[in-house]
Amino acid sequence: MLVRTRLSTREPGQVTGYAVALAGDMARAGGPVWFGGGKLAADLTLPKLRCRWGTGRAGALRGVDLTAAERNAIWQHAARTAQNARDQIRAAASVGDLGSVTDAAWAASDTLHSAAAVLGSRVVRQAADSYAQAARIPYARMPRPTPAGNSLRQAARLLSRAALVNPTAAQASLIVRLAALAEAVIELRQAQQHAAQAAAARRAAEHLHAEGRRLGRRTESRATRSARLAAESFPAQPGAAPRVPGWHPTASSSWRGPAPSRPRGPTR
Repeated sequence: MLVRTRLSTREPGQVTGYAVALAGDMARAGGPVWFGGGKLAADLTLPKLRCRWGTGRAGALRGVDLTAAERNAIWQHAARTAQNARDQIRAAASVGDLGSVTDAAWAASDTLHSAAAVLGSRVVRQAADSYAQAARIPYARMPRPTPAGNSLRQAARLLSRAALVNPTAAQASLIVRLAALAEAVIELRQAQQHAAQAAAARRAAEHLHAEGRRLGRRTESRATRSARLAAESFPAQPGAAPRVPGWHPTASSSWRGPAPSRPRGPTR
């Protein structure tokens, strides 16, 4: 992809806009076919992107090498942030306070796209693309920033620095909680009577649930996997009760067969 900036005519060096083009997409005159941010979508102009990215400390992690534990902590933080946003959206939708969570529903798109980029997952990318339709603001009106929305945007920036070599339980947890967040947005869009956006959120949730299950299987510990396979390969015999610490079989729970007959003494 090609990118070019537009500079201010009043203040030299100040960037006021941008345009993008595909390297292989050429006009008849021979140059690239450029599209300004506003042509792509009403909320992709540079001023609106700057407003969207304006929360948090820009570049706070630039050039910083993170340990595996720190990267894992970022995924855990993002999962908690997604859970909090989901709870707020669901609570607001239940009482009809729909406007207060518009920013959180919108900002979740950033978190989802960041997770898709870091994971390199085609399924999560499909979920992010579907969710972008669900999160779109009518008439490109910028929602008022809220703490929940700002936290999601901050989580998106942190995730961009938190790539992990191997899948972790924290990554699976984030995907599962993003799926729950998408389900809350389904309820929100249904309450707003936005059927197309509700359908887009539902598609996103389905993709995320599928990826969450896949990541969950990949991050299953070796010991847990061995125990599960052993249980599946060698099932317990019918009637055999598992040994549980502190549990002792009673007469009603363990059948020992008929008691031996006691010899009868002399009778009169």
